[in-house]
Amino acid sequence: MKPSLHPVIIGGGLSFEELVDLASRHGFLGVDTGIDAVARVIEERSLEGAREHFAEKNVQPACWGLTANWMASESEFRAGLAELPKWARIAQDIGCTRCLMWISPSTDENPQEVRRRAVTRFGECAKVLDDYGSRLGLEWVGPKTCRTGKHDFIYRLDQVLDMEADMGQPNLGLLVDSFHWFTAHHTVADLEALSAEKVVHVHLNDAPDKPRDEQIDMERLLPGEGVIDLQGFLGALKQIGYPDYMGIETFSKLLPTLPPDESAARAKAAVDSVMALI
Repeated sequence: MKPSLHPVIIGGGLSFEELVDLASRHGFLGVDTGIDAVARVIEERSLEGAREHFAEKNVQPACWGLTANWMASESEFRAGLAELPKWARIAQDIGCTRCLMWISPSTDENPQEVRRRAVTRFGECAKVLDDYGSRLGLEWVGPKTCRTGKHDFIYRLDQVLDMEADMGQPNLGLLVDSFHWFTAHHTVADLEALSAEKVVHVHLNDAPDKPRDEQIDMERLLPGEGVIDLQGFLGALKQIGYPDYMGIETFSKLLPTLPPDESAARAKAAVDSVMALI
């Protein structure tokens, strides 16, 4: 498993190339990014120049966010879907074939109607991505405190898998986040039941010492600082043979106030400490 620098720990202010440099200095092998940032590097350096730059730094774009907004109006979604092949081609050219999107855990609409819309729209996006060799990883949002709509929607791993089965696209999988795994009351066995191919990307973080149902989405700790069984979480991913990137996604009040090199060094030391347990 390969640690990836998530820009949220820095708090902004750095360009993508500066994030790549930062990741390289601290031993990260990837950077979680947007495909538009990769496109700018290709535009400035050429495709071959971008490939050489990432190889020289030993850092690759780890993943990119889905550019078609599945929650938008029909016209806005269709416009995003029409643009998706352009971005998917860039991702294919650079070898960044892991596309991600999260799913809201509650809704004010009829949840069955929202589910039908999600099945249709994610299915269409996955079909486009498959044409360009990309997989689509969907993320459930686990905290009970996030379910602020009138109706609960999808907030568990098994619910995402059920919905993906209805889409019938072979390149669909999961974004597995340790915080959402923990707050949705999942177990190590739930992860061990997955195939490695179903895990598109991983987010690694920890939770403060309070009950799972009281956890707040934007209050997360560095790996090893909290109460999540990360030894079990990472051990399960190792057991199923997951080989790819783990973005260190920590919502911290402290880290963004520190110099970027200090934040990155703390994050890398944290992931190294929990990886040493498996």
